[in-house]
Amino acid sequence: MEFNDNKPIYKQIVEYAFNCIIDGMWPPGSRIPSVRELAGDLGVNTRTVLKAMEDLQGLAVIEPRRGMGFILKADAADTVLAERQREFFNVMIPALKSEMKRLGISTQELIKRISQDE
Repeated sequence: MEFNDNKPIYKQIVEYAFNCIIDGMWPPGSRIPSVRELAGDLGVNTRTVLKAMEDLQGLAVIEPRRGMGFILKADAADTVLAERQREFFNVMIPALKSEMKRLGISTQELIKRISQDE
């Protein structure tokens, strides 16, 4: 995984976990890779991965299980989709609108272009 400088690495790891959940790589109820496994796979410090795991716990996506590590909650996919949709509407759409205004692109032109791809 390549990290960018625009966002803290632990947040990028949370996004990586979200993608693993949405893409079905981490099924509900399954054990996810340990902190050490993820740190090794991603080439980052274990503390950075632990911070990402704390965020995932705070979002009620994972839960610790004694002797097993972290387990993906049964409704994790729904939680992740809701979080991603919130980010889409509250962050990405305003940024898109701002760039459209800067470039002189109308909403109608955007809708037309999006509709062409369907």
